[in-house]
Amino acid sequence: MATLYVQEQGVMVRKKDNQIVVTKSGQVLQEAPLGKIDQVILMGRGVQMSTALIMELSARGIPVLLTNQRGSRYYGSWVTWPSRFGDLRIEQMLRVNEPAWTLEVARGIVQAKLINQRALLATTGWASAAAAMTQIDAALTSLAGATTIDMVRGYEGAAAAAYFGAWRTVYAANWGFHGRSFYPPPDPINALLSFGYTLALHDVLTAVQFTGLDPYLGVFHAVEQGRPSLALDLMEEFRPLLVDRAVLDLLHSASITKAQFERPPQPPDAVYLNAKGRALIIERYETRIQQLYRLPSNEETPLRRVILLQARALARVIRGEQPQYIGYTL
Repeated sequence: MATLYVQEQGVMVRKKDNQIVVTKSGQVLQEAPLGKIDQVILMGRGVQMSTALIMELSARGIPVLLTNQRGSRYYGSWVTWPSRFGDLRIEQMLRVNEPAWTLEVARGIVQAKLINQRALLATTGWASAAAAMTQIDAALTSLAGATTIDMVRGYEGAAAAAYFGAWRTVYAANWGFHGRSFYPPPDPINALLSFGYTLALHDVLTAVQFTGLDPYLGVFHAVEQGRPSLALDLMEEFRPLLVDRAVLDLLHSASITKAQFERPPQPPDAVYLNAKGRALIIERYETRIQQLYRLPSNEETPLRRVILLQARALARVIRGEQPQYIGYTL
């Protein structure tokens, strides 16, 4: 199963027999079998979808997600599942108001993220990696004794500073990367990371909604209007495995160049991927998320399914069927 991304503007996305067809000025640009698609992502205001296809996707339970053209902003999605999970969402609403419970879940998420960051650094061979790994180890040790969510956030932030500090040492000169920054991304590497994290958010949102959880009731990210906090929570442990690894692979192989980025007139000092750059990272992202990863049971399964299994694990913790949330690590 795969994701259909539609980023060309001025197109119509429609149903033809059992196919999704993307056309522009009468010319077919993309075709995809309905039976092989598990979500559709429409990127930009210039993408139209027929009512017949909307109804077909709804009947099949295939979500449609909306972003801006650059993929840097998530607008929303429509799905047909949540009404079946009222009991779970009530339990979730009650749980997120229990400080001790939210602390333990947040700790499990952040612990997995830090372990995965450390594991990625260990594969790079960078001279700057050793010091960063030591700082991440210190954050992991401190995390075990955290007594508040703010402390968990603090240790996560300290580890992130060390992690991207190692990146800065390697990429500051040639790529202008001086640390993680966004809204808007100021350099090509931040543009890659931001776009990749948006792609990952789509997959985590789909997993969360398919499981029946409310994506806006999170534990680590503060609950704010319009922010899918729970999806952002569950994405944390997958950032190094999925997006960061894909970005490093592109950089190390010289598959991406500065010609695949652009500086729009507004906002000032922003850097974004152009259409060719977005297509390249989408291809690499899809390749990576479909790779097989090993579960604790020794079963191998695509990373996209691992994300779904983690959402289901959290649902079991909410219901009291599993004692604690354990993040996914390699």
